[in-house]
Formats: sequence, C-alpha cells, structure tokens
Amino acid sequence: MHVFLKGFLKNLLERSWPVSASLRYLLFLRQSRRDALLVEKVAATLGLAVLSCHLRTPGHPKKDTLFILAGGSSVNELSPANWGEVDQGLSIGINFWPIHPYVPDILTSETDSKTPSNQFLNTLLAHPAIMEKSPAMLMLRTLWPPVSDVLPVLPPVFAGKTWVYGRANLVTRRLENLHGDLRKVIKAVKLGRVPPPVLPDNGSSVARLTFYGIAQGFKRIVWVGVDQNSGHYFWTEPPVPSHFEKAAKEVPRTTGEPHSTSSSVNRSFSNDHFLRALAQTLADDFDTQIYVSSATSSLSDTVPVFAWQNSKAD
Repeated sequence: MHVFLKGFLKNLLERSWPVSASLRYLLFLRQSRRDALLVEKVAATLGLAVLSCHLRTPGHPKKDTLFILAGGSSVNELSPANWGEVDQGLSIGINFWPIHPYVPDILTSETDSKTPSNQFLNTLLAHPAIMEKSPAMLMLRTLWPPVSDVLPVLPPVFAGKTWVYGRANLVTRRLENLHGDLRKVIKAVKLGRVPPPVLPDNGSSVARLTFYGIAQGFKRIVWVGVDQNSGHYFWTEPPVPSHFEKAAKEVPRTTGEPHSTSSSVNRSFSNDHFLRALAQTLADDFDTQIYVSSATSSLSDTVPVFAWQNSKAD
C-alpha cells in the first residue's frame, strides 16, 4: 500500500494538470524556506552577511544590463571596446573568473563539503587588480556544518562585502512542465515570494545568477562565455598565452567531453535544456531578454547573440 501511494503521488506530481503544477510550486517554496534557514545558520557560523537578492549591491548604482561572466573560450573573442561596454553594466564573474585580467563588480564562490579550497584560486583572489577594484563576493552556502578547509581564503578587501546565499531546484523533471513551472517561479522571484537569500537553481551558477538578475530587475542579461559545449576554457584555448599558462596547468579542461552541466545525472535537467527554456520564458512572458555573447555558444541556436556596440575586431 505504501509503495502504491508513493507511486500515485509521484505520478500526480508530474502531471501537467493545474493542481499538479500548484503542488510542485508549493513544494518549491517549502524547499526554499528550508534552505533559507540553512543559509542563516551557515552565515552566522562563518560571521558573514545573508544575501537579500532584491537589494542592490552597495556601491553599485542601477545599471541597464547584467553581464554574467563564465569560463567558455568565446570570452577570448571580446575586444577592449567590448570590455568597455561590460564596464557600463553590472558584471558578475563565476567561480574561476579571477583567472581573467578583467575584474568584475561581483565575484562568486561555491564549494562542496569535502574538496579543499583551490590554492591557485586563493592566490588569484589576492591579486593587486582585485585588491584595487574591491569587488563584492556572493558565496553559495556550504553544507552543514561548514568546514573551513573547503572555503575560499578571502583577503581583507572582501570584509563586509561577502554575502551567503542558498538555492532551490524546481520540482519537476519533465520538460513538458518546465516552461509553466519556470513561469510560476520567475513571477514569485519578481514579487518577493521566494525567501530573499535563496535563488532558484538547476545545478548551475549561470542559472542562479540569472535569477539574481531577475530579482534585481534587469531586463537585459548577457551570458558571456556560456558556451555550453565541449570546447576549451578561455584560459586553455590554444595557443595558450603566457599569462594563462599557469591557469591552464592548474585548472585544465579535457576537450571533446560534454560540459559538466549538460548532464542531468545530478540535476533535474541538462542545462542545455534548462537555460534555453529559461531564456525563452523570460522573453515570452516577462519582457526580459537573455543574450549570449557570441554565435559560437551552442545556445545561440535559440538564444539571440548580443549586439555589441563596438566591433569585436580590434
């Protein structure tokens, strides 16, 4: 009887019926509230602040465009003039972004519960250029209890500028339900119904930070280096320039293999599907446009390429 009931409820939950969609939304909100409590617990233990995703990052006035900076090799296509355009918006660099000489407004960090923090990345975080610009830091909450060895070593410049946030996945695992469920979750984020420190997720920094941009009110979001393919990182693309040689050795990439977030083994959907669906839902229902920075991104078949004001030829 128990097995039958469990199967019945699972089947009901994944139906395309309105009642099923409402149940999935309520379960998502419950998961969000639970994660918000964990965020507060982790942040208090670490002596860090809790993110409120609707509040503007201190020191950064409202901008028109959010640039999310990832690690794909298409980053190398941007010219100095293009980086000047990035300067005009709000920029967020994901995880190993400090390898790049461009210092964004915000950096991000995420760890697992076992792997020690990357010493190479810790060194990069103390680079003089980062010290000079003094970006903010968004840190994905760790599991409980926090283990100090897995946390990045943050220089004093990040004191008072580091916020801890959490995540919550959508409940559905059926592509047929994804657009409708995204519509409900996006609306909830915009209306402040999702706990302030929690960002919807699909096992992807790009997804979480896009929701951060939604909460911040951006109508234009550019995915830079979100190539979602089997190619190189920007620091491993041959010929590797001298300033990336150490990074290519310390953080290598095996080409020819699918991008790690293309797998649905540890997430509800492959991000090949999720990111396309997210971009389409935002454009169709919320007057918010997602762009990729380059036609070489595999997502450019459905996500429009950003029209840089200046030619990429330098």
